[in-house]
Amino acid sequence: MRPAALVCAIASCAALAVNAAAATGFENEVFGFEDWERAVTALSLDPQEVVYPFSATEEMVEWAKLKLAPYMTNSPDVRLLTLQQAFFDPGEFEFEYDQARTLTAEEAFAARTGNCMSFTSLFIALSRAVGIPTFLVTVARQPDVEMDEGLVVVNRHVVAGYRAPTRLYTYDFYVSNSTQVVSRGVVDDLTASAIYHTNIGGMAIRQGDLEGAVHNLKIATILAPGWGPAWVNLGVAYSRMGNGEAAFDALQKALEAEPGNSSALTNLAKLYRGQGRMEEADNAMRAAAEGTRNPFTLISMADAEMHRGNLEEARQYLRRARWWYAREPHVYDAMARLAELEGDSEKAGKYRDKARSLRREAGSTSD
Repeated sequence: MRPAALVCAIASCAALAVNAAAATGFENEVFGFEDWERAVTALSLDPQEVVYPFSATEEMVEWAKLKLAPYMTNSPDVRLLTLQQAFFDPGEFEFEYDQARTLTAEEAFAARTGNCMSFTSLFIALSRAVGIPTFLVTVARQPDVEMDEGLVVVNRHVVAGYRAPTRLYTYDFYVSNSTQVVSRGVVDDLTASAIYHTNIGGMAIRQGDLEGAVHNLKIATILAPGWGPAWVNLGVAYSRMGNGEAAFDALQKALEAEPGNSSALTNLAKLYRGQGRMEEADNAMRAAAEGTRNPFTLISMADAEMHRGNLEEARQYLRRARWWYAREPHVYDAMARLAELEGDSEKAGKYRDKARSLRREAGSTSD
């Protein structure tokens, strides 16, 4: 049976959209630098060690005021749309999407690039600087999933929000505004910092800097104990360091924060298998597969069923994976393995050809 890969969570997304939904409350949460600094200090963290992603320089404030000067009598949602569109003015700003770069507002303004966390931080910093109280919003959609050298990376999505009296506007930098939104959640500035440090920790894992990853992820879990991805990534970092006990503890806390978190369950299954606890590993994988669209979790379950000889069950998992991710080469690799077990070498060859074709289109030759 093929070993399952560890799953890492990062907040990143791509292209332009504005949506509106029913307004939501967010009393007793931390918004603004002064409240944030007091809250960080109360958590026994050094504010100099924690990143506040929404700071704006004088140059940034002047740029925003200049862009919005002709629209100061318009409603806040109109001014926010104008500000959002200004980020893509040809020849002047042209903010470019880069999934791998999580930047603060100041860094994103200087670099004119970044992922959706970077874009959103910049948007929030500038809009607050001109007196419009925006905030971070997490958005539940079908996740973007990729494989990176044995690490499954689940990209979560964040956007900017503005609460009008009767509705919540969101300002998005996302690949498709037609993708169904399952839910939205307002995020205060403490959790925004936690998401920033979670991203930095996740990228450190991908780069092999495990000590740097643990440092950032511990900060994230102190800032927002209820932010599941921070615990998931911390579990991955500890697992790669060979500290199984700490990895188990972090993943259990991820499940306390987000019961049913498929990334945490998948990673727990991998740890259980490493200890020879196969029944517990199978139970964790089944639980992970229950409500997930992550193709790599579904492929792992299919491989487990193939190993047991349950080929029809394996086929059902792969059908789900193909339905949601028809252009993921690993899905067709798994379908080829199933076809071989069924004695259909011709069909297996066609699936392998499909996987190779998709990798060529994506500019990748890795398996």
